Amino acid sequence: MPAKILGDSRGRLTKKVQDTLLAKGITSEIINPDVLEPTEGWRTNGAVDYRTDYEAHNQMLPLIYIDGVCYSFMQAMGKYEPKNVKWKVWAPSPAVCSKTIAVAIKDDVIQEVIMEGSCMGFSNALNILVKGMEVSRVVQLLQNVPCQTRGTSCPQELARGL
Repeated sequence: MPAKILGDSRGRLTKKVQDTLLAKGITSEIINPDVLEPTEGWRTNGAVDYRTDYEAHNQMLPLIYIDGVCYSFMQAMGKYEPKNVKWKVWAPSPAVCSKTIAVAIKDDVIQEVIMEGSCMGFSNALNILVKGMEVSRVVQLLQNVPCQTRGTSCPQELARGL
């Protein structure tokens, strides 16, 4: 039975989970939350209450169901990625385009940055530029990068979260 991933099928976090599971030999099916009826409590199969799990995991998608157990993105990455890679996930300020920022860190060095909801080109470029850098250096470089009149920016939110 494949794992179920509740998340955006085009989302980078959902894709990261799917790729990570596949590398471990676990196939998955993606369920887009837009097709679930909130009036029904997001209940499907009569077994999983997606809304309760969504709220229990601080309203962060994707949610991963493997053998009847619900995992958040961080829990799934902690379980299926190498043990020395730690993921940090947070919701940045609502003033920026990014809705979720996820960072993989190994020995205080950035391994990967995923910004869900931000411009794909910018997010990919930022990931390429900071990959391999020490966390303190990334914070130093990005903590004062402005974006229009928002009072913050995606790079600043990355620095703040780190």
